Amino acid sequence: MDTPSSRYHDSTREFPAQLPEVTYPAHFELRFVSRNGGMRINKKAVNVTHAVIGQYVGLEEVGDGIWDVYYGPMRLGQLNERERYFEDALGRRVRAKRGTK
Repeated sequence: MDTPSSRYHDSTREFPAQLPEVTYPAHFELRFVSRNGGMRINKKAVNVTHAVIGQYVGLEEVGDGIWDVYYGPMRLGQLNERERYFEDALGRRVRAKRGTK
């Protein structure tokens, strides 16, 4: 029986020294995701995700106060501005923490 180490071989693809900058279409609004995984919209905090801390996400308005949230070409979920919650691509809701303005 083979062991995993006997089957392993190095990848032939090179890893880039620097990843390309994430870009968004001109009509997107950009928001910075802070170190707590949240962002601000209309001066109010909304929790989004810890996965993109320190990065900008793009917001595309798809309805009145409803925004699709993207990281590069990947749609992360949808933001309800009025109710202040983010719903990820799996339908799980993340609400703003109590006491946040």
